[in-house]
Amino acid sequence: MKALKLTVSVCVMVVSAASFGSGDAKAPSVAPKPDLPPLPVENTGYIESLPKDYPESWMFVDEAAFFSMFAGKVILLDVEEKHPPKRIKAIADKALLGNFAEAKSREEFYIMESFHQRGSRGPREDVLAFYNKTTFKHEKDIVWEGRTRLQALPERYAMALSADEKFLYVANFSPAASFSVVDLDKREVVDTIGTPGCVLTYPTGQRSVTSICSNGGLLTTVLDKNGKKKSQQRMAPFFNTDSSPIFERPVIIDGMAYFPGFEGQMHSVDFRGEVAKYVEEWHLVKDAERKHNWRPSGLALNDKDDNGLFYILAHKDGAEGTQTHGGSHVWVVDPKTKKRLKTLELPNWGISIAATRGKNPKLVVTNGDLNLDIIDPKDGSLYQTIADFGNMTPLLVHKAH
Repeated sequence: MKALKLTVSVCVMVVSAASFGSGDAKAPSVAPKPDLPPLPVENTGYIESLPKDYPESWMFVDEAAFFSMFAGKVILLDVEEKHPPKRIKAIADKALLGNFAEAKSREEFYIMESFHQRGSRGPREDVLAFYNKTTFKHEKDIVWEGRTRLQALPERYAMALSADEKFLYVANFSPAASFSVVDLDKREVVDTIGTPGCVLTYPTGQRSVTSICSNGGLLTTVLDKNGKKKSQQRMAPFFNTDSSPIFERPVIIDGMAYFPGFEGQMHSVDFRGEVAKYVEEWHLVKDAERKHNWRPSGLALNDKDDNGLFYILAHKDGAEGTQTHGGSHVWVVDPKTKKRLKTLELPNWGISIAATRGKNPKLVVTNGDLNLDIIDPKDGSLYQTIADFGNMTPLLVHKAH
């Protein structure tokens, strides 16, 4: 924009001198030169397409636009690209804290968003939008009639897909809790199922959905082949919501869910079968660290890589209310051995974290300035910091497939 403004200013100065100069000054005459070759014909109407299989370094940045909420976006970004103009691959709109999910076997992704009839006021309409992954073309809307989708800070499990990706599960909160089942072949809602006192959509088994409940337990809803409710089963509370609360944001690796507690407990829950089963509690915080109140913290505070490890933000001097503050360090954990492999000190304070795909992942950390720090988890070194890509509040980053 600065270069454009400078060019315009110079043009105005030339015109002014020629047209309004003093004395007998006249505008210079420019004779046409018919011997010059014609200008080449511009190639218009050209549309780029993205690859069907995204590179491992591409990530979906969930730009919540929290301070306005109308201008939210999903930005497809190459986080390892050094040249800024080449980083952004595509952008899709996502209004009013919309929810996002991407299919792996289907060439599409989904955005659940909301609109008001008169912009910031008037009747609200919730819409599930279908987008093509290679063209980013909007393909279809499903109006959420009689339902109110869950509208909150970005969550990985506000929407989820079944194991075979036949169904999309969408969490609702009106404030009655439920979730809707969308048949992705027919592109229509086939059922809306109440989940009293329980929210979110953790995919379980081949065709079940587990939700976390206000009493510290879980509720699993089993679906039939058509996506209709077959049965529901509650699991007894496994944490105390008053004295030992947990984050509702688990890392799920090979069907095993790992829920971190505010004080560093870790709860393992088996999502591999038809119904969720609690396994055990273990601890992330070492004895020496308890003296300094080390604990997990952040918004999207954890993620997994393709090697079966997970990463979680942490900080010391924790206290009640600091669970969303983020952290100065990242713990690298092997859930199979229940051991922390290493502790990485971040170059900047982190509030959210994600890991790229592949055997040699990079960590994408939303820092305190709301830019993205790209970290090598092998040694904690800073690969680069990405800013000025349309980011205002990039609170959650998703792997792109």
